[in-house]
Amino acid sequence: MLKPFSTDRLAIGQLQLQDALELARISDVPAVSQWMAFMEGGFPLEKAEALIASQNAIKEYFFAVRLPDGTLIGAMGVIDHPDKTIEVGYWFGIDYQGKGYASEALRATLEQIAADPAFALRPIFAECRPDNVASIRLLTKTGFHGTGRPGPRPNRIEFALRSGSLRGNN
Repeated sequence: MLKPFSTDRLAIGQLQLQDALELARISDVPAVSQWMAFMEGGFPLEKAEALIASQNAIKEYFFAVRLPDGTLIGAMGVIDHPDKTIEVGYWFGIDYQGKGYASEALRATLEQIAADPAFALRPIFAECRPDNVASIRLLTKTGFHGTGRPGPRPNRIEFALRSGSLRGNN
């Protein structure tokens, strides 16, 4: 899976068990967890630990998004589906939304996927709830378009990365 990478403002690397407490702290609030299908009922420490521990076995990889001072502000997800599609997802703590971090992290993650020969030519998609206006805006701004199909999880809509979007823009 992707090796650690950075942007001008962020450091991004695979979540480790020692990140679980920080991840739960920014995620276990309704304003964040309401948008994530796997966070239904909240996202306490036990769920954060289980998510991190299961990554390699189920080919769902999660990456800590950190500020230069080491503060965990969000997470990126990259799922390697058996049908050879790649799904991307993200969530950020309330204090870090609306500051361009999600856009920066998503673009950088897509660039890393495009630069990896094992993933570069595979279709990439994302999903979100139809009422998640901020996420729809972010996906559209980042080169995704609505497919008109439901996402894999209940009450979600699918977005596909436009062919050529961000590819080779490293």
